[in-house]
Order: sequence, then structure tokens, then C-alpha cells
Amino acid sequence: MIEFTTLDTITTDLLNIIRNFGVSRSETISKRQLEMWVHQHRALLIKQDIDKGKIPNPDYIQTIPSLQLEVVDESEGGDLESDLYILKTILELPKTLDFNFKSGFTYIGTIDGNEIQFISEGRRKWQSYKKYTNNDNLAFLRDNHLYLIYAKPIEQITVKGIFEVPTEVMNFENTHYETTEGGWSDPYPIPINMLPTLKEMILKKELGISVQSYSDTSNDSASTVQPNTEGTVKQR
Repeated sequence: MIEFTTLDTITTDLLNIIRNFGVSRSETISKRQLEMWVHQHRALLIKQDIDKGKIPNPDYIQTIPSLQLEVVDESEGGDLESDLYILKTILELPKTLDFNFKSGFTYIGTIDGNEIQFISEGRRKWQSYKKYTNNDNLAFLRDNHLYLIYAKPIEQITVKGIFEVPTEVMNFENTHYETTEGGWSDPYPIPINMLPTLKEMILKKELGISVQSYSDTSNDSASTVQPNTEGTVKQR
């Protein structure tokens, strides 16, 4: 039994549906265009879910392991009135989704499981003035780099989060980029039960195709959206 779906599966299914409906410009709609719509509507669905106060579904979350760090000059991290080190991720991170009440990062920590508290850069400026927590290990984001205020120089961290464009994370962590075609064959971070809504949104909002709800009863992550009872296609 397939327990995950892939970007290739989602876009192929959508392309077949579009062609079956006979949309006049179906031959000009590429899988790359569909990929962009999948990312956009996935982001919208997840943001709606999390902003309601729900706990993030584990299927939303991606991991960037062994993220390399470097020690930076103290002036780059700002005034630091303590014995802590200022570290910085060497590479820029893919952008996380922006939520109303929480960060898009779900875990920042050492590879052996010691979590590092994520704070805003503005809050970081006041941290050294706090009596009891001025020496806490902290992380903040600046220019798509994570900065760490840490008790000792460390070489790597693990980052988990809900990212805007999942394939950026897949390509970031995969050394076999060419064989995975940029993440097309990797598990796509979306629950299978959200796929029907995702596909309906894309078909209706991007292509004007009216469809009825459906369910993936076989749990094969490749269900086909069926037309409405009239079988009409609403063209823009």
C-alpha cells in the first residue's frame, strides 16, 4: 500500500483530468505550471489549518539535516554581553510559511536532539538584559540565514519546518538531485486526505472547471476528480 503521494503523481493526475475535460488550452498547460499551483494551494490550505489553532500535521513537516554552521564576528550578531558564541548557517534556508500565531519552524536543534528556542530578531536584542535567561541558547532568522546564540561553537544543526515550496527543501537535502528530478519522485508533504480539496481548488480557481467532491477510497493517492452531475466545464 502506498502511504505517500508525490508531486509527479499529483500533477499527472491533474493534467489527465484537464485533458479529459477538453479544456481548449490543455496542451499548453505544463507540469511545471501545475507544480506552481500545487505549491500555492497547498500553502493556502495549510495556513488556513494552522491559523485555526490546530497542531501541525506531521505530513506538513520537512527536515533539513546536518545544516552547516560557522562562527561569525560578534558585530554581525549585534552586541552580546555574555560568553555565548554567535553562529550562522552557511547556506540560506528555504522560506517557511508565515502563520498568524507561530513560526513556520517546528524544530531547531542539535543533531542529538537538544532543541534551541526560536525567537524574533527584535526580541533577540533585549535578551542580554534578562536576568535569568540572558545565557539561553537561542536562534533567530535574518536574511534567510539562521543565527544562533550558543554556549559553545557547534558545527551542525537540524531544522524542521513547514516550507512554502517543498521541492526547495527536497533539492536542498538531496545529493541525488538529477535522479529525483528536483523532488518530483520524493514524498510530497501533504496528507492524502487533503488531496481532493487541493485538486478541486486548482481546477476551479485556476481553470474554471467545476467538479464534485470525491474521496480516495483506495488510498492510492491518485484518485481522479469526477465532473459534476451536469458534466459542465465553466470556461473563463
